[in-house]
Amino acid sequence: MEAIELRKPTAALHASWLQSWEEWGTTDQDGASVFFAEKFGWDLSTAAGFSQWVQLLNDLENPQFQPPAGFVAQSTLWVCQGDEYLGAVSLRHELANDYLAVVGGHIGYGIRPGARRRGLAKLALAGALDEARGLGLERVLVTCNDSNVGSYKTIESQGSVLERVIPRAEIAETFGAQDAVRRYWIEL
Repeated sequence: MEAIELRKPTAALHASWLQSWEEWGTTDQDGASVFFAEKFGWDLSTAAGFSQWVQLLNDLENPQFQPPAGFVAQSTLWVCQGDEYLGAVSLRHELANDYLAVVGGHIGYGIRPGARRRGLAKLALAGALDEARGLGLERVLVTCNDSNVGSYKTIESQGSVLERVIPRAEIAETFGAQDAVRRYWIEL
């Protein structure tokens, strides 16, 4: 069996990524930044649209790249086993807007449903923390829905400190939150 690793997004994993997309049953995959493709009208089911999206994900990490309006610099890693896409983690380099500063945080991650309960979220989060250290960040904000026990246990496994749980009523109107949000800080 091939080792599980974190790697930069690549168009070579299009077929496996599409299988993951079907497992999620939605265009929204935590940590994958699918909404970027939606914003530009790229059809991720096509090789061309997928390649454009992958290129943007990789460009956003480059300090010389100017992110499009409404985007922030970020590093994206994919969790892979051989040629199988298992999930993604994104590290926003700064909390440059209200959404990120309140509910989005520095790091978002998600593991495809068929690959969960194997410690992959912990691997993804640890990889993002290594990336954050490499960027010189001193601490990062990681958030999750209050009802997502698996996610908050993953965050807590990395030495985080719970700042607070924001009740849904405080953030629903402004940020469209469907659940209360747990805010954790991790010192690097």
